[in-house]
Amino acid sequence: MSPILLAFLVGLSQGLLHAVGPDHCAAMATLGTLGGGRKRIALATALRFALGHAAMLGGIATVCLLLGVGLSETFERWAEVFGGGVLVALAVTALLFPNSLNHGHPHLPGHSKEPHEHVHTVSTAAGAFMAISGVRSLLLALPPLLMGGSMSLAAWTYLPGFALGILVGMGAVGLLFAEGISRMGDELIAWVQRAVAVGSGALGLFWIGSRLGG
Repeated sequence: MSPILLAFLVGLSQGLLHAVGPDHCAAMATLGTLGGGRKRIALATALRFALGHAAMLGGIATVCLLLGVGLSETFERWAEVFGGGVLVALAVTALLFPNSLNHGHPHLPGHSKEPHEHVHTVSTAAGAFMAISGVRSLLLALPPLLMGGSMSLAAWTYLPGFALGILVGMGAVGLLFAEGISRMGDELIAWVQRAVAVGSGALGLFWIGSRLGG
């Protein structure tokens, strides 16, 4: 197997593993339940989240490599605290102000209540912000990229593979979640939305506490 293909496949596999992390799944579920059971919206939400996440991680990795800088353990710890804070903020907003994520503004009579671009913007931004807490994945990316010289073609194919893994993994999670939520009634969806938001907030608080207490 060629070094270029090997680096790409390693990146792809690690991107897939990174995509299904509990914090990522919790954030996508919190946003995905606000689509009212519409599969298209839930899937689009997951993909937007993945795009923001992959773009931020890829950008950070590229800058670090080109500048030859590393990231300290202190940065990693506070970045993960920030990621937990993003998860808590999403959960609180979904519980207290769900319409602000769904629509972003009041609707005129007769106007469609299907979620607008606002929820997609929030999903993309949430994915990007939570990527800052993915320092572990960034550190996993650095060794393969540096093998044989940081500017070698084979090394740089790792990042596209990692980004593709994130897109495929998060897209698959979004598709499975959308399929399940689409089979529920409106009342059950509302309860699931609340339960998911509470669970996501609890995970975010645990994430923050474990990093601050470590």
